[in-house]
Amino acid sequence: MRYRVCHIEDIPRGEKRSYTIKNLPIVVVHSKQGEFHAIYGRCPHQHAALGDGALVGETRASQPGEAFHYEREGELLRCPWHGFSFDVTNGTCVAAPERLRVKTYALTVDNQELFLEV
Repeated sequence: MRYRVCHIEDIPRGEKRSYTIKNLPIVVVHSKQGEFHAIYGRCPHQHAALGDGALVGETRASQPGEAFHYEREGELLRCPWHGFSFDVTNGTCVAAPERLRVKTYALTVDNQELFLEV
């Protein structure tokens, strides 16, 4: 099934919005790169509303002793209660990818309108 979510201009680049589609909590992220991602809106740990969390990136170093650099800005959604971060592109938890995951959903753009595919 396909459900209209919003007009694409309703979510500026680098931001997120929470929606309820057919009783399903969804967070839609508009990445800084211009892509849209939809992720289930509840943390699998204790069901906090992920839409209340921050969009963040991650700090990495290529090897020990090297300077850190910030990457993937706006691609991780951090749970507001306990800080678990979820990759909005595939739903995996950064800290425990083998144990914690949230469902992601396909989105399509048609005539400047964003649609959720469920």
